[in-house]
Amino acid sequence: MRVKLSCPFHLFNTKNALENNLVENIMKYSLRKNKSIIFIISFLFILGTAFPTEAMEFLTEEEKAYIADRTVIKAAFMQGAAPISFVNSNNEVSGISKRVLDEVSSMTGLVFKYTLCGSAEEITSDTDIVCAIPKNYAPKNMKLSKPFLKSETILYINSSVDPDSLDDKIYAAIGGSDLPNRIKEENTIYFNTREDCLDAVEKGKADYGYGNAYSVAYYSIQNNYKNIVTIPMEMEPREYCVGFLNDDEMLFSIINKAMSLIDEARLQTLILDVASNIERKITLNMVMDAYGKEIIAIIGVTIIILLYSVISNIRANKRLSIENKRYEVLSIISNEFLYEYNMKSKRLILSENCTQLFGKGEVFYEADAILKNFLSNNEILDISDIIRLPLINGEMGVFKLISLSIYNSFGKTDTIIGKLIDISTEVAEKEKLLTRSQIDGLSGLYNSSTTKEYIIERINSRESNVIDAFILMDCDDFKEINDTHGHLAGDKFLEYLGRTLEQTFRKTDIIGRIGGDEFCVYLKNVSSIEVVKEKCNEVNLQLKEFSEEENVSVSIGVVLVNDNVSYETMFKQADDALYQAKRNGKGQFSYNCLYRSDKG
Repeated sequence: MRVKLSCPFHLFNTKNALENNLVENIMKYSLRKNKSIIFIISFLFILGTAFPTEAMEFLTEEEKAYIADRTVIKAAFMQGAAPISFVNSNNEVSGISKRVLDEVSSMTGLVFKYTLCGSAEEITSDTDIVCAIPKNYAPKNMKLSKPFLKSETILYINSSVDPDSLDDKIYAAIGGSDLPNRIKEENTIYFNTREDCLDAVEKGKADYGYGNAYSVAYYSIQNNYKNIVTIPMEMEPREYCVGFLNDDEMLFSIINKAMSLIDEARLQTLILDVASNIERKITLNMVMDAYGKEIIAIIGVTIIILLYSVISNIRANKRLSIENKRYEVLSIISNEFLYEYNMKSKRLILSENCTQLFGKGEVFYEADAILKNFLSNNEILDISDIIRLPLINGEMGVFKLISLSIYNSFGKTDTIIGKLIDISTEVAEKEKLLTRSQIDGLSGLYNSSTTKEYIIERINSRESNVIDAFILMDCDDFKEINDTHGHLAGDKFLEYLGRTLEQTFRKTDIIGRIGGDEFCVYLKNVSSIEVVKEKCNEVNLQLKEFSEEENVSVSIGVVLVNDNVSYETMFKQADDALYQAKRNGKGQFSYNCLYRSDKG
């Protein structure tokens, strides 16, 4: 396969030209004339990383007991894969994989002890799990969790080498790793880490190598490589998992469940948090690149002034360089949707990758107009807002809007800069979980607690001149159905009754299963008891269609309400009516009224 040679490695992917130009121009300007803008942008991204994880009851009682008994889980990390896993300046294990396990710990209560190993041989026998194991390179006997991170494979190559002619070139490999297909052992040089491999290619000691996009980007920026070209490869993405060394099914289940609840938006937050705390190496070459013209001018004066200026600038801009580096890394390893809005001109600039969400046609202009209107009418913005925008697929997307205002000399907002974070999937999952928690699994109606909640809401909001009706139903001889035909037949009857109630009553009515064979319906704004009685008779007529062998029916108690009464009072009156209906025989109807005397 022939691949096109990309430009030498720089900070931004060229496919997002608008975003790249904006960011690069801001960075260049800030380095020479306005140091505050980089701090503002970096502060914006740092603030965007705070998304608390909601606690979820997803563990079984057995799993909770297991966690309570375990004192510590020993977790090993492999060296040489920053920012996925590495040791920071404080000699502490850090990286994306550690943040993922920290997240698992906060969700489950598991306590992890972290160690960093230089090779697989250093992993001790008492180690429980190994983090950040590429799925394709894991030992065959190792049990793997679901992948928590995917990464594109990158070819990094010395700029003097033709990427179409690599057969006889020298390949840089990490010691102990398997060689890719078609790479010969005699053409391979082994190094200790990925950074050593990149250094070798940069200096011409090796011609090329392969690595994950995160690590290649990290080390390229850290070391300011000039002679390396990076080319994305059309290969299967590298999937990083947690590897389990011991046959501990309970531990496997707990960790897998927890990682399943870490959605894409949360993972991006963890990645950004790691990126925002990366420390950049400052070298003389970097200083020369940033201040080349100034240095040339200074040379024309005196060597002493030159040295003084370089030293002063290094000290004065050390913090600025770190903040700038954070933004650079964020731009590379995250897929953010950036925007800039000018309050005076009402001009909105969206990054090019926004076309993935909105396209370039009518939907794009609609989203553009909605976002413009939101920003122009909210001059004083919270650091985080929620906004809904139309998507190219015809759906409405939900976005977290991270923004920061830049003020002019008069204290007025001049420009708003920020990013959109797509949280549509996260919101949809929460809504799905909420729906599941409200619905009775057998009948498909509201469960008891949800039914009560919605009825109370209606009681509290009902107008004083409106009559409502509360219906309480109980299946006649339901026990006999179970005893004669089995519980499956009983369940089918309850399902049939649930569908019958939904078909008979209005969509605005509240219908629920409140017990084993007990159901209720709350009718809003009824004209008379005759209307209610007609609906109830219709239910019993429909139930006759359920079985030719069995004559099934429900006894019904009703209470009409035009007063501000409590749920408990209303329920008791309906229950009394139901009791009277049952005394009258099967399939009977009885009702009470809760009327104020002045209302008739």
